[in-house]
Amino acid sequence: MPGSQLARSELGLRLEAARKKAGKTQSDIAEAKVFGLTKLREIETGVRAEPGDVWTLCRFYEMDPEEAKELIHLADMAKSEAFWEDSRDAVPGWLDLYLACERRCSGLTYWHPELVPGVLQTSAYAEAVVDTLGIASPSTVRTRLQLREDRQRAMLDRSDRIIRVVLGPGAFEFEIGSAHVMDEQRRALTELSERPGIDVRVIPRRSRAHPGMAARFSLLDFPDAQRPSVVYLEALTGARYLEGQRHVQAYREAFEVVHRLSVPIKEFE
Repeated sequence: MPGSQLARSELGLRLEAARKKAGKTQSDIAEAKVFGLTKLREIETGVRAEPGDVWTLCRFYEMDPEEAKELIHLADMAKSEAFWEDSRDAVPGWLDLYLACERRCSGLTYWHPELVPGVLQTSAYAEAVVDTLGIASPSTVRTRLQLREDRQRAMLDRSDRIIRVVLGPGAFEFEIGSAHVMDEQRRALTELSERPGIDVRVIPRRSRAHPGMAARFSLLDFPDAQRPSVVYLEALTGARYLEGQRHVQAYREAFEVVHRLSVPIKEFE
């Protein structure tokens, strides 16, 4: 089907979880004449995703209105294979879909010229990054820092994941927090790079031009064939997701170029 297979798959998983939480079986849905078994299975396996169908199921499951709104929003995003998740519309936040993808992915490829990825940040570095966003509420800061810790446990404690990171030299030239914070972060990255399945590299300061200059990005791969690889482009107020072979292949090739130009972090000076 046209549209986002990624969004449909995620929506199906969440609706299946909502059904089970409500204590309903697929047969219960069919017997109540909400949907037939075939249609319900197509929804839960990510074959189809219509906002009206999602709304009907949310009402039948007596879901919280805010959670239902989030699922309907996800169904809207599923209409396009290259879609924008806006912070004004997503509930509870535009990072929600990405975090779900990160938890389920088997491979995370990351390029950024200036910033260490969240799953590899030390607590002090993460706190300094959050401070740059100008978040006034201490509770919001605590929530974001806890989220980073949860992400790290979910990703780093798994043995079935591959993480490939290339950073630009600017990642160590900008002082985030303090010189001590930066030294601690660099040591942590060096130690992480020695773990199986984790590759952390840096572009040398004197390097030729490369396609990574056009965009910072993450590329997520999944073990499930029903969930396609996706390119994630983050901005200040939202994020863009790109599916389809043309998009994914272009970014994969761009990453391979910056990877060839880079050196292991322990060799970066």
